[in-house]
Parts: sequence; C-alpha cells; structure tokens
Amino acid sequence: MISQDVDLQERRRLSERSRYLTIRVTGVMLAVLALGHYGLTHIVNDVAETDSSFIARRWSSVLWVTWDGLLLGTTLLHAAAGLMAVVRDHRTGRASRRTWIIGLLGLVIVLLIIGTATITYGVLG
Repeated sequence: MISQDVDLQERRRLSERSRYLTIRVTGVMLAVLALGHYGLTHIVNDVAETDSSFIARRWSSVLWVTWDGLLLGTTLLHAAAGLMAVVRDHRTGRASRRTWIIGLLGLVIVLLIIGTATITYGVLG
C-alpha cells in the first residue's frame, strides 16, 4: 500500500514537472520562431510588397515550410498546455475538468488539421 502511494506521488510530480517544462520550453521556442517570422515578414522584406507570391516563394523552401509548421505546432501545444493549467486550477469537479480538457484537446486537433491543411495546400498548390 505504501509503495502504491509513493508511486502515485512520483507520477504526479513527474506529470506536474512535464507540464511546467512544456509551457516553458514552448514559450522559448515561440519567442525564437515568432520573432524570426516577424523579422522576415516585417523587417527584412517590405510589408507593402508582401503578397501571395511572396508566400509562394517562401513556401517553396523546405526551411520555411518546416519553420511555419513548427510555429503552428508549438503555438497550439503552448496554448493547450496553458489552457489546461487554467482548467485544472479553476474546475474543481473531476467530471467537469475532464470534459473541459477533452473539449480543449478536440479544439487543438481541429486547429492543427486546419493549419496543416493550409500549409500543405499552400505548398502543393
């Protein structure tokens, strides 16, 4: 019995640590990815000349497709982890918490599918 309690506490501690690290690591990644995106789109290139042909040229490079895919995935992971932390803090009932988390995960999956389809359609034409 004591062994099970210790095991449960250890799993909870690892779970909390992984949630904490997920939010921090994705935050740092977002800073790099978003600032790189902003720098390319608004500083290196003239905003007035940014049009669909600019995006087509940019997405012809594997680097920028990967960059935008990472930006999409990292953003959704960071947002989902943050929203789940809020739900865990403010929903006291287990069923309510579970419903909210399942709903959030469903929304993240839908947004990931839409974003991936957009990038794929943009690359393949």
